[in-house]
Amino acid sequence: MTNEACDLLKKLVATPTPTGFEYDGMKVLADALKQAGVKDIEIDIHGNLRACLNREAPLRVMIEGHCDEIGFIVQHIDDDGFLYVSALGGVTVPTVLSERIIIQGKNGPVNGVFGGRPIHLMSPKERENCAPKELTDIFVDIGATNREDALKRVSLGDCAVVDSGWRPLGNDRVACRGFDNRVGAFIVTEVMKRLVNQKLNIALHMVASVQEEVGLIGGYTSAYDINPQIGLCVDVTFASDAQKEDKKSVGDIRLGKGPVVGCGPTYHKGVRELIIGEAEKMKMETQIQVRSRGNGTCAFAMRMTRSGAAVAQFSIPLRYMHSPIETLSLSDVEKTIDLMAATILAIPADMNLCPVQP
Repeated sequence: MTNEACDLLKKLVATPTPTGFEYDGMKVLADALKQAGVKDIEIDIHGNLRACLNREAPLRVMIEGHCDEIGFIVQHIDDDGFLYVSALGGVTVPTVLSERIIIQGKNGPVNGVFGGRPIHLMSPKERENCAPKELTDIFVDIGATNREDALKRVSLGDCAVVDSGWRPLGNDRVACRGFDNRVGAFIVTEVMKRLVNQKLNIALHMVASVQEEVGLIGGYTSAYDINPQIGLCVDVTFASDAQKEDKKSVGDIRLGKGPVVGCGPTYHKGVRELIIGEAEKMKMETQIQVRSRGNGTCAFAMRMTRSGAAVAQFSIPLRYMHSPIETLSLSDVEKTIDLMAATILAIPADMNLCPVQP
């Protein structure tokens, strides 16, 4: 990955984008698109970042990665100034105990910590099961002396994320909060930057979508407006190389072994074969993941909107999903950009997406 691209990814994942509060991340990506020469850019009424190349072509292709991450929203402030938060998306509650948190307060970021009871004060029975099961079981300490003091810095409804930043590991692996799925939004942005001066057979619509974590919201609304015939979704998927028992349910998916291509009833056979064909031409290793149901990503939203699109799924193998230490391989990210760009260039203007007619 180039230094420029890596810097953009670092900047994006350092920017809090909890579901429903994605604007700052969209601004980062919009600025990168403008600098690359993409001119047809907008943020729509829902907050989706949309860009287009070769708009007038009849065959519309939508590439999508959601920009929201899981996070928190301030739900209650008690008389002593401790905060209680609700989840934005699928927070894995036991992982946040004793973590740092950043709240987007009324006057700027506010630091806090998820406070935990000292083990010294627990009975032997309590120590056997000390991880919290619900967010209501733990509070956030921002150093306030009482409710009035806390309200000077935060308000009900303020959003927050765990303060867990970019950590390089060995062999081009990186751990960070919220790769799910800012990495997908980054990939479709990089694809647009790469194709801005290329001759395309199709109209290429890019979407960095909002609120996927609470119902594929931006995927549905943007697909309704664009009405694509082909949809290419980029998201993360479960790597099973660390928790090997998961291979039986998600397949043998490994970091560093290349992009994952979805296979199953949601995904269009012809589009998938085009992707695999381009990978073979590039001598690129890919991984296949069988998905009996497709409603976990915005590929499903594109498939189910209006008369539906022919969709395909690109996925980045990810360890420890929905935790503060999500871990991926940068080489998988770079290869996905390469493969997606090559696939888009290979789509013919008259691609027949329907099966053989009776």
